[in-house]
Amino acid sequence: MKKQTAKIKSETFDSYILIAPLLLLLAVFILYPVIANVYLSFFKWKGMGHATFIGLDNYRTMLKDETFWVSIKNTLVLLLYIPLGVLVPILIAAFLREGLKGWPIFRAIIYLPNILGYVIIGMISSIIFRKIGPLNAGLTSLGLGSLALDWLSKPNLALNSLGLVYGVWMRLGFGCIFFLAAMSSIDDSLYDAAKIDGALWWRTFWNVTIPSIRFSIEFWVVLSFIEILARAFPFIYTFTRGGPGFATFTLEYGIYNAGFVAFNMGYASTWASVLFVFCAIIAFFQVRLMRKNTDVQ
Repeated sequence: MKKQTAKIKSETFDSYILIAPLLLLLAVFILYPVIANVYLSFFKWKGMGHATFIGLDNYRTMLKDETFWVSIKNTLVLLLYIPLGVLVPILIAAFLREGLKGWPIFRAIIYLPNILGYVIIGMISSIIFRKIGPLNAGLTSLGLGSLALDWLSKPNLALNSLGLVYGVWMRLGFGCIFFLAAMSSIDDSLYDAAKIDGALWWRTFWNVTIPSIRFSIEFWVVLSFIEILARAFPFIYTFTRGGPGFATFTLEYGIYNAGFVAFNMGYASTWASVLFVFCAIIAFFQVRLMRKNTDVQ
């Protein structure tokens, strides 16, 4: 028993040694910045020079700031595109799984945004969606001039264009690859049984495919929340710059605006603290889902 106990302690010690570099990196690049950000949110600081302690004044100012509540509303609207951003890649992946002709061409078109990156796609999208851009020119040439709208100058159109491009199309390629990989693990006998029972494609998709990749869907939903909450800034900056007005102004964009436009780092840290709380809530539910999935397995 003593030898077994000593062996367990030795293995435990070795495990801690192996993960020590990772823990150090997490402490330096994640834990410390989070603590420092919360600390700075109680100060008035321009990024240089002396920082003045002002307590909760930044939080009071934020709660009275109309742009803060506008950013919350815009962020919530963008989150509404998550179901579409999940369903579309799943449907395309299901069609491609059946052996769609010309798959290499479709794969190249769909995966293109993931290759180019957020900044380049944002710049290209801003050109495409201009009033005299390729999108309206194409609609007009097809006799659909009534649909040629001023996409980026009207608040509702700009926000919904952002939701469609960033929330759906931008991550469509990776989503298709992700769900194709998940579907490859489905037992073919389930589809054979559905065919024998006379189930149509849609019923097979809903009763066989969806339940079989449920865990992958849950992970993709959580990832989509994080993408919209904390990784949309490069695209928004190059696509609409938060406009027109504050139509596409999000929490993440507000951090940039307060810190690097108004040079109020303390106030920017206040916005960042709120964003951190939202991301922490999403992470909490992700951990709950992972534990739930482990228990089911």
